[in-house]
Amino acid sequence: MSKCLITTMLQSEMVHRAGESIELDVDTQDAGDGQLAAVAIGPKGDAVPVEIIANRNKTFTLKLLTSRGGRYLVNVYFNASHIPNSPFKVRVCNPEAIWAEGPGLMDSYVGDQGDFQVFTRDAGHGTLSVRVNGPKDKFRVDMWKGADRTVNCRYNPEVAGKYTINIKWEDQHVKGSPYTVQVRKRPDIVSG
Repeated sequence: MSKCLITTMLQSEMVHRAGESIELDVDTQDAGDGQLAAVAIGPKGDAVPVEIIANRNKTFTLKLLTSRGGRYLVNVYFNASHIPNSPFKVRVCNPEAIWAEGPGLMDSYVGDQGDFQVFTRDAGHGTLSVRVNGPKDKFRVDMWKGADRTVNCRYNPEVAGKYTINIKWEDQHVKGSPYTVQVRKRPDIVSG
């Protein structure tokens, strides 16, 4: 095993955002002469290039640019052997890959159930949060798993007014969020 030192460690519990550069610093001073190489494997099993930047004193910065959510494995080699702790697991989320749709995201009437679905299939690792605020503060949102990483959501507006629906993935708003919904009293039906 090489005597390479990781000076900037990737935190396995940290979730990175797709499209952002992820960096790892490697110090090869005590490893002797040799060649540093790196390759990442993306969530679909594809090879993802890793840029290797030579710094001073036999130190290097490795840059990985992720394009989609999921788990990446970063393999770092010195003289064709894994350095300590390699491969590194990198979790990436992509809130832009999530969308929501359904009648609960549109204007409605008091008593109508606010049903909608959140589609998270291509989002990668992360946590979904859904919050509904209305004229009487927060509302309970029932959520249950559907097929293919779909999350079904339901709230029950009982008072007329403006409702705000915040849908977040890893604390980042998804496309279209926050949603604003106007709930009105159902018009009286006059018989004649």
